[in-house]
Amino acid sequence: MLLFIATAYSAYKGHGDDSDINALLAAYPKLKGTAMDSCATCHRSGEVPDPEKPGKSRRENHCDYCHVIHVNLKHPAKETLNRYGADYLAAGRGAKAVKALADKDSDGDGFSNEAEFLEGTNPGVPESNPSARISPHRIYATEEIRKMSPVVSETVFVNTTKSRSGDSYNQYRGNKVYELLQSVGIMNTADSVDFISLDGYETTHTLDELKSAWPQAAPIMGLGKEEIGACGWVNYSAPGLDATKALPAADIILAFEENGRALESAVLDAASGRITGAGPFRLIVPQFRISPPDQGQRADQSCLTRVAEPYRFHEEYDHNGGKCSSAVIAVRVNPLPKGTRDFEWESAREQFISKGNIVFFGALK
Repeated sequence: MLLFIATAYSAYKGHGDDSDINALLAAYPKLKGTAMDSCATCHRSGEVPDPEKPGKSRRENHCDYCHVIHVNLKHPAKETLNRYGADYLAAGRGAKAVKALADKDSDGDGFSNEAEFLEGTNPGVPESNPSARISPHRIYATEEIRKMSPVVSETVFVNTTKSRSGDSYNQYRGNKVYELLQSVGIMNTADSVDFISLDGYETTHTLDELKSAWPQAAPIMGLGKEEIGACGWVNYSAPGLDATKALPAADIILAFEENGRALESAVLDAASGRITGAGPFRLIVPQFRISPPDQGQRADQSCLTRVAEPYRFHEEYDHNGGKCSSAVIAVRVNPLPKGTRDFEWESAREQFISKGNIVFFGALK
């Protein structure tokens, strides 16, 4: 049996301004490190245009929904708010606004905002309320996961935008996610899966994406530091790379090994909210649209002339590095059964990462 202990971890720091999170914690200090110490308190998940299927939409978690609506489509950030977030904005933001909304029931589920905060449920999402039971869940250790479905090895090209480590060709070992989900036992109603990292960052994939093997191109060689010095950004770490042969098609896998070494267990800095290390589980997602390596957004201007135009930064390339979530400790299978809410993984993350555990919850048989 796991002993659940609340930690002093901070909210995910992928956004630039944490003043609203700090306002919430000023009003309710005990919420630090809980599910409410998160962007999801004010921002919602939702449907967005599917870039892989023109004319169709797909559900995204609150992280990616905000990225698509506000960052990519340039809509006002207020369009990404849930019901509590909208009330909080209208009340003027800040700790005073949080306190002024204490007695209001923003999401109309019959519980005041303060009652929900004290119970650890989301006052902006009616399905998350104190009367809802915790959704079905199963916790597994690393060694159990490896036995639940066949372990595969695949070389994957990972293209990043801002990472200092650059683009890379690495060899990974892990479990195919779709086969793993079948072993866990997902319901026939399941349609998508959210992968949650130690710091709270989420990525979403549909079951169709998880079922697919994605074609890859031949490696593009000659863009590393050995070839072009300090301007080089591509790491050729995988064995047997051949510029004349396309890499084999790759599945989305939950990896535990990179280039023959176990992934280092991640550590979350309580002050900055940043992760160091990628393990024990890292989601590896191949490109859905084949794109070559390109320089990062922060590449030095003097390096632009050192490479051909196709290898300079291109916004439209598939930068799949952002989908390859590190330190995955929780997997939410959508939609949650009616009358249930999220498993409270936040209070157990320290034990999960130290013991190498991972929880699956939601639409499970």
